[in-house]
Amino acid sequence: MRCQDHTSKVMELSRELLKIADSQRDECDHDRCLLLDGVVRDCGWKLRNAVLHWQNEIEILHDVM
Repeated sequence: MRCQDHTSKVMELSRELLKIADSQRDECDHDRCLLLDGVVRDCGWKLRNAVLHWQNEIEILHDVM
């Protein structure tokens, strides 16, 4: 898998995780549902930020060369 394809899939996964975390929980009245949503949201943002950081480093390396 090409690097660009890999990062694209990770960004797609992070978007899906954030959608899941933001979805309605009408029938869930347990605090652990909110805790799980927080963990899922945190993972989504960490994945997104890791890809953006990596892409920024690659751009800097290309500018130096």
